[in-house]
Amino acid sequence: MQQQMAATVEEQMMVKAIRDECPWETLPKRIQAAVVSKDEWHRRIVDYCIRKRLPWNNSFARKVCKEGEYYEDLMRYLCRNLALYPYHLADYICRVMRISAFKYYCDVLFEAMKNEQPYDSIPNFSAADALRITGVGRNEFIDIMNKCKSKKIMWKLSKSIAKELLPAQPADLAIEPWWGVRFVNFTLEEFKKLSEEETIAIDKICKEEVNSYVRFDPEVINCLYRRGGVYFDVPVYPEDRFRG
Repeated sequence: MQQQMAATVEEQMMVKAIRDECPWETLPKRIQAAVVSKDEWHRRIVDYCIRKRLPWNNSFARKVCKEGEYYEDLMRYLCRNLALYPYHLADYICRVMRISAFKYYCDVLFEAMKNEQPYDSIPNFSAADALRITGVGRNEFIDIMNKCKSKKIMWKLSKSIAKELLPAQPADLAIEPWWGVRFVNFTLEEFKKLSEEETIAIDKICKEEVNSYVRFDPEVINCLYRRGGVYFDVPVYPEDRFRG
């Protein structure tokens, strides 16, 4: 009992030290003894920030690791835990890393399938959002798993056949007119393949501060969305209230 209490006190001290952004050199001796090394302390900082889904630039992680490495670790952690897509981090996750909610949920579904986990192992909010984005719900999940298992030896040799049975494009999305439209970092080759209408839309997003969906041709934006060229920002403010 005393050991559990001591461990809890140390954990609380570590959390406080991370929140206060204490470097290794100024840590209390008790925490230094528990953590052992500076590298381990940095790992604890990153792990804490990742579990809290904190943005790199507003967290202690920015002082101990590179931005790209942090977000790569974060996305691996979320996918492994079948967690909800981090929409609040989309400016980097979607725009820079090019991991859209659709791509992410396909990875989450595949993660569950390759480990032969039941559909109910996916947390409710993740499952509901995955259905909204990919169109894959309980019935579709079970159907894909049955098709995989029917291949027997192929399934045992390579779980990748499950990924091939997942949708190639996102499901039709009910987009509200007030949602903001954001574009990803295109490669030069992708930019060259844009149609004239799509180029005009991207140029408009660049130049205007207000980029509500209602201000664009929905067919153009929807086409870009299906190809992963744009994503949507749902503006939420402190004074907003939600009603069920």
